[in-house]
Amino acid sequence: MPEEVLRELGGDLLDLEGTGIGILEHSHRQPPFDRVLEGALDCCRRLGGIPDSHEILFVPGGATLQFTLIPLNLLPDGGVADYPDTDIWTAKAIVEARDAVPNAQIVVPFEGKRCAYDHVPSDAECPASKGAVYLHYCSNNTVHGTQYQRLPRCADGAVLVNDASSEIFSRPMDWSKHGLVYASGQKNLGVAGMSVVIIRRDLLQRAPRKLPSMLSYAAHAKAGSRINTPPNFAIHALWRMCQWMVREGGVGEMERRSHARATLVWETIDASGGFYTPLGQASCRSVINASFRLPNAQLDQRFWKDAAKDGIDGLAGHREAGGIRASMYNSCPLPAVEALVAFMHEFKRTNG
Repeated sequence: MPEEVLRELGGDLLDLEGTGIGILEHSHRQPPFDRVLEGALDCCRRLGGIPDSHEILFVPGGATLQFTLIPLNLLPDGGVADYPDTDIWTAKAIVEARDAVPNAQIVVPFEGKRCAYDHVPSDAECPASKGAVYLHYCSNNTVHGTQYQRLPRCADGAVLVNDASSEIFSRPMDWSKHGLVYASGQKNLGVAGMSVVIIRRDLLQRAPRKLPSMLSYAAHAKAGSRINTPPNFAIHALWRMCQWMVREGGVGEMERRSHARATLVWETIDASGGFYTPLGQASCRSVINASFRLPNAQLDQRFWKDAAKDGIDGLAGHREAGGIRASMYNSCPLPAVEALVAFMHEFKRTNG
């Protein structure tokens, strides 16, 4: 998170807007938190250009919980849903969907594991299943550093369901094509422990089965995201983050910054003569996560360890992919990326 947001949150832990009580101690049913919740909903809607056709829910738990809740709330017994597999998180979503509705057909029209997840599919590689209720996809794949540059094609009558956890509010969203978009809190929205679920209102009325209230999107909507004590601090952090993004110029400016940061890293990789090798194909490179490898695993390890000594931390690749991963979420400042690029040049000079 940006330093100014962290400072705001630090102050709010002790005193929320002059009440003399911090955000962690306020009741979720009293006016101070009413203002936080209303502010978070309003700012989130304005920032994302989210139309009134879509409800915004703050659901306890991370994105992995939504892997189960989505089929429970959208997919009837015997129904069909398409799940192109483009990285580790979509693979996990497929497993959870099959467990959630075991007599449904979870179709995997594109199996990215066969190509080491080095690209997202074209329409020709990802045929839509006739009669599918929805197509679930992950728009930015954090582990292998790939990103959809255009929306996947779904079946007639189906809706798109997007796991946007790593890129929410980093570029405009076509809400007319999406029935549901969800994102965990810990990347662009603040802290872990909550997911934002943005769902078309008419889908709330189509739940194919009766569910316990905590598993029901309709119940969360009816209760205004307060079925029980909500994750107050996570909602408050989201509000502060959305306010910051609005002050900084909104989603359009976040998109411009994402491309500026990514261009520096990818140009350095391309100019390295093969010393740095991307995990993903150039046609679908992520502007959020630059994932790459060096000539051998020993150099990979030396790279991120030496970088940490220089104050550039968190570069070790995901445990299931290895290599190096530079994550550049919305609050990542350009000077941090410039420092990384300078380190990359020097590391190649001394180890190439």
